[in-house]
Amino acid sequence: MREPWQLWTDDAEERRLFADLAAARRLPHEAAGPPNRLRHVVRIRAGQHTYYLKQFDRTQWKNRLWFRATAPRATDDADRERQVTSALRAAGFDAPRPVANGRQGAAAFYLCAELPGTSCRDLLAAGRADAALWREVARHVGDLLARGFWLPDLSAEHVFARRDGGDWRLAVLDLHNGRLARPGRVPRRLARRVLRRFVRSVRGLPVRAPAALRFAVRLLRAAGRCGDAARAVLGSLPPLHTAARYERAGRSAAYATRDPSRAARELALLQRVWPGRVGEQVLDLPCGAGRLLPWLVAVRGHRVLQADGALAMLQQARAGGSASRELVQADALAMPFADAAVDGVVMFRFLHHLDGEARRAAIAEACRVARRFVTVSFFHPCSVHHLQRRLRRLAGAPPTRFAVTCGRLAHEFAAHGFALTARAAESPFARDLWLASFQRIAGAASR
Repeated sequence: MREPWQLWTDDAEERRLFADLAAARRLPHEAAGPPNRLRHVVRIRAGQHTYYLKQFDRTQWKNRLWFRATAPRATDDADRERQVTSALRAAGFDAPRPVANGRQGAAAFYLCAELPGTSCRDLLAAGRADAALWREVARHVGDLLARGFWLPDLSAEHVFARRDGGDWRLAVLDLHNGRLARPGRVPRRLARRVLRRFVRSVRGLPVRAPAALRFAVRLLRAAGRCGDAARAVLGSLPPLHTAARYERAGRSAAYATRDPSRAARELALLQRVWPGRVGEQVLDLPCGAGRLLPWLVAVRGHRVLQADGALAMLQQARAGGSASRELVQADALAMPFADAAVDGVVMFRFLHHLDGEARRAAIAEACRVARRFVTVSFFHPCSVHHLQRRLRRLAGAPPTRFAVTCGRLAHEFAAHGFALTARAAESPFARDLWLASFQRIAGAASR
């Protein structure tokens, strides 16, 4: 039986090349990025043109309900993306030109033409994003939202820009989670999600807090949220950099003097999973006020390199006498160290501050820098503490801690050649703190 396949192009050559799904998949192609759990994208080159074919392996039940309950009504992710894209283009906004969409069993497919330009994140990383561009991006995104194009996945990676004369011309992509709504002031939840995604998408890049705040205010103003309505969103956003929370007056000193009995319990857990050998060099990142240093040096006999993203924490460690000779200000998501620079890395009381995307970036960096092992602490979702946080989130509180299962962590470490060797919990299923150690699999090279 012929699989459904709908062409949306009037170009004769495209209709010949992409006559059906099988024809599209036979064309030379390459992966356009790492696949995620339910979706992967390939880049197809045909003559002088480039296209992208998205495959959604299945449509989740919550998405099926969402697509039936909201506009534009759609049967799957591919159909939704095509309809949102067509609506944007009809309203005069730039977005990738739809070529075809269809299904094969449970999988849905969407084919679109390449979008000219460069993502704003890449422009920022290359030093080509000026203040004028960010003013335009803030205004453009806010205007899209206010005109009823609710696009929750927008970020610096999903806004493309190109020079058109002396001006920037903007376009957006990755729209399968979008919906169409009535024009008007953007809901607080949506505004917060978009700004949070922008924050995550520029982590590790040279973005100063004042510039980020100006961007957020301009976007909210264009989206119809001013005054108290804007402040309600801004107050719920995380710091641009995770370390920034400890640069606030008094935070580093307060952290250094936290409950000593709890610190003792946590060190006992660390002892149970620790794989380090006497004499090995260990990177403690983020080191905070240096509470692990005495244990790492005196008890375990390690040479220690301490690093933290917050200068205030490093200063606190030095002032309190808990500083090694090697002290470095460093971002855990973009470590300034060579591959296999140290024997081991410890990331203690850190991963629970990161959402999934940032957590995976931190793990990738730790595995790259560690020759032999990585030890981390994390919050487990099956606990009374996590249930309490979930209830607060349902009541409208913003997420401040993120949980992950040991199995998910093992999968993420395995992608970098590390295997789980030990784990421990203080009070499983009551408290949420767990520790785990991962060691490089024999023969696995540092990435």
